[in-house]
Amino acid sequence: MSDPLKIPFFNSKSYAVSRSFDLNDPVERKLYFKEKLGDKIEQIKEFLDSRTFVGYLMAKKQAGKGTYAKMFEEIVGSDRFQHVSIGDLVRKAGEDIGYPDKKREIENYLENNYRGFLSVTAALTSLQNREQGALLPTDLILALVKMEIDRIGNKALFIDGLPRNLDQISYSLYFRDLINHREDPDFFVLIDVPESLIDLRMTGRKVCPLCKTSKNLTLNPSKFVVPDDSGNGYSLLCDNERCVGYGKEKLVSKEGDSEGKESIRERLDTEGELMSTANSLQGIPKVLIRNTIPVTQSSVYVENFEISPSFSYTNVRGEIEIARKPLVLIDDDGIESYSLSGACVVVSMVDQIYKILIG
Repeated sequence: MSDPLKIPFFNSKSYAVSRSFDLNDPVERKLYFKEKLGDKIEQIKEFLDSRTFVGYLMAKKQAGKGTYAKMFEEIVGSDRFQHVSIGDLVRKAGEDIGYPDKKREIENYLENNYRGFLSVTAALTSLQNREQGALLPTDLILALVKMEIDRIGNKALFIDGLPRNLDQISYSLYFRDLINHREDPDFFVLIDVPESLIDLRMTGRKVCPLCKTSKNLTLNPSKFVVPDDSGNGYSLLCDNERCVGYGKEKLVSKEGDSEGKESIRERLDTEGELMSTANSLQGIPKVLIRNTIPVTQSSVYVENFEISPSFSYTNVRGEIEIARKPLVLIDDDGIESYSLSGACVVVSMVDQIYKILIG
């Protein structure tokens, strides 16, 4: 499938660095961002001290939106920025209405702020009884998001999960007005990730049954890789230091992940269409970022340490040997490509946001 977004390559090498960085280490990543982006970081921070923005994160499922938002927060600070996930927000609201005090709080807010065809009682019922993956009325979602933004206060926002379908595109265009979010900039952030990487993220995912920490066999292994019960293979153990299963609890596959991307085919196709439609809209800026670079072009555009690693394991007589090499994928155009580290992708994102905010 060809790329309808036609996202250009970002030349990370045009921003020189003095050395290699370990981009999995938060301290090293901070130094990397400082060298790559220079005083652009301080200028964005200064802008956000008095103004805000609304950015709509749009990508296919498992594209890494949460990771990119977290790194942006590392750059500008949590006092200036908030990532709002519509899915997380709806799930939490659905849980909260199971508690009388929290339910009453939501009811009171909806009575004063919700405008839609359902009554407040019916809206709450639809929220409580919704099935996984079912879409709630957009009017209710907007009210819940407004409630969350009122709680957050005056910060720049990444909205993740709106628009969710083609009918919601027009809502997003006027969203900042609906939430009285001043006359500050808004823009789409369109993230292109090949479906081969989405498939790898799903099929290789392992989760701690206790704390739900997620790792990946190929992309993001636990620091505890041990021989399995048979003695011939290997298992990952939880490495979340706050979990009671730290270093002990075996990570397991999440239900449905073994089927990979085809288990969410309808959603992937819808999200691809949404991104293409959003990219064609006039009057709203777009931040276009891509997660891959063709192998044949990599030496021109990126540093070696900016290429994502992949990991493989071998059980040699009860000892686990770990091999590391660059992650090579076939992109959606059938081109052999390297996957880029999240930090490298975020440099491209920040560079484009800087141009929107500062010029």
